[in-house]
Amino acid sequence: MAARKNPEAHNLRQELLQPLAGYRHKEVPVPTSKRKVIVREPGADDWLEWQARLQAVAGEEVSEDNSDAVSERISRLDDHTPEAAMLVRVLIDPQTYDRIFSDEDVDSVAASWGPVYGRFLNAAFELAGLTTATPVEDAKKN
Repeated sequence: MAARKNPEAHNLRQELLQPLAGYRHKEVPVPTSKRKVIVREPGADDWLEWQARLQAVAGEEVSEDNSDAVSERISRLDDHTPEAAMLVRVLIDPQTYDRIFSDEDVDSVAASWGPVYGRFLNAAFELAGLTTATPVEDAKKN
């Protein structure tokens, strides 16, 4: 007698093929409207882009030895380009599952940076297992 196929196996396959199945993610309300966005954890390519933007703003390669000095310098410059580069990659439209922003939007997002963007980014870092918006320092601890 042939084994019967489990009908749930097909459903599981479909679930695992959904656009965000490979990422931890959650819906977050947009405080200025009644809408929500999906924030997903950053992937490896997102971290590489963030690192490249961080180094471009810092004007030097960021390492364990100089990360504190670079972080202070970028904070003084009030340049949110590295954060914006990460944010544009992790905000997803819950209806289409497409990114809300493209990489070309980084400068616009950085120029309009505010606390709401920071909260969205913190949510992405938390999904990645980081508990603050200082991923370089947090990564050293892990």
